[in-house]
Amino acid sequence: MLGFSLKARLGWLIGVVLVATLLINLAIQLLHAGPRVRAEAGSNLRLMREVVLTTIANLPENEDPAPALRRLYASLGNLRHSDVEIVAANESPPTDWLEKIRHSDRGVPEWFVKLVGAAPRVLTIPVIVGGRAYSNILVISNPFDELGEIWSDMVWLAAISLAVTIVFLTLVLLFLRYSLAPFDALKSGLAQLEAGKSGVRLSLGGATEFKSIAAALNSLGATLDRVKQENRELVDRLLQVQEDERKDIARDLHDEAGPCLFSIRATSATLHELVSHPSPDIGRLRQMSSLIDKASESLQSLFRGLLDRLRPKGLEELGLEPALKALFASWALTHPEVDLRLVVRHDLSPLDEETALAVYRVVQEAVTNIFRHSGANRGEVTLEFGLDAPADSHELDGEAPPQLKIAIEDNGVGISEGFVPGMGLLGMNERVRALGGAQRIERPQSGGTRIIVSIPLRDDGE
Repeated sequence: MLGFSLKARLGWLIGVVLVATLLINLAIQLLHAGPRVRAEAGSNLRLMREVVLTTIANLPENEDPAPALRRLYASLGNLRHSDVEIVAANESPPTDWLEKIRHSDRGVPEWFVKLVGAAPRVLTIPVIVGGRAYSNILVISNPFDELGEIWSDMVWLAAISLAVTIVFLTLVLLFLRYSLAPFDALKSGLAQLEAGKSGVRLSLGGATEFKSIAAALNSLGATLDRVKQENRELVDRLLQVQEDERKDIARDLHDEAGPCLFSIRATSATLHELVSHPSPDIGRLRQMSSLIDKASESLQSLFRGLLDRLRPKGLEELGLEPALKALFASWALTHPEVDLRLVVRHDLSPLDEETALAVYRVVQEAVTNIFRHSGANRGEVTLEFGLDAPADSHELDGEAPPQLKIAIEDNGVGISEGFVPGMGLLGMNERVRALGGAQRIERPQSGGTRIIVSIPLRDDGE
């Protein structure tokens, strides 16, 4: 049964219940059959005994009772459930009499008779008239008439119940086949989702439960399509950003490093020419040396800037908090119109390198959005440890791990009703989700925008 379908299981269950009900009804009738037959036989024997004793008591004492007994036998010979036999006083009953009665009705199986346990009973009534014993009247209960009726009723009951069971089971199977048909559509939809197909939607038909499941699957399909589209856009954006970054680096190297290298090479050739003279010009040598020093300094500054763009300066050596303070200090110089504050409530040094880099990039992108889009004149970034996760966190159990909470808030124009996150926010979300965290964007009542980020801390023993 474990490998059967739900339809087969329900069919088997209903069939077993119907057959069990039929067997219980038959068992109840069978249990009642024995007492019923014995009660009927006892009642008939008592009635026959009263009739025979009354007839004997009314016989005249000076006459032969044989004619009256024959009339009695003729009147009682056709009774159901009982048989009467008149024998001489000194004569024993026929040996085949009971067997003849037992096999008089072949319609009742022998096993049924034994199962009911209703055997014939013999009652002997002596005929004594005037103190003289003339004969014996034998009255035997015949249970086979009653057993035949019971057997016939049980056969009809079994046949009718079996026919009803078959018809009802057929109707149930047809109903189940019709009712469970949406399962095939659900199975097909899940298979399409597993295969990575887009635009998978199911019709909301069938029972209410199937409609709910189909609606949930449609919602899942829509979410997966949206996530796929966001991932494609994010990948395209990342590739574009990477390509732009390469172009910027190539332009900087061409526009700044190229002239410096050319200057160093040209100055080196001049130095070589100067030192080849027997009496080189010391002033000219100092001038050439100064040019090489300035070109080297320009190259060093260029490479330092490129390294800062590729990897935050001081993050690995000093830690997250000093790197953020240096970043905020540079922003204070380039964007003095925005009052930007950094609040760090706990020591961030225990954070691992991957988490620290992700936090740095999240703060960098969020504050960059404040400068570009919010129109705010005030912003604040708060970092602290806590135990509660955002409302959209996927943490399901009651014991959430410790969290690093980041709150970025400004007093700008805020987000609109139909706000669609841009690639910057999507990139932040991807960074946060890669670490098992969650991100939420809110619009406070006071205005502006608030971004809440929660990143679970790794269990490294600290």
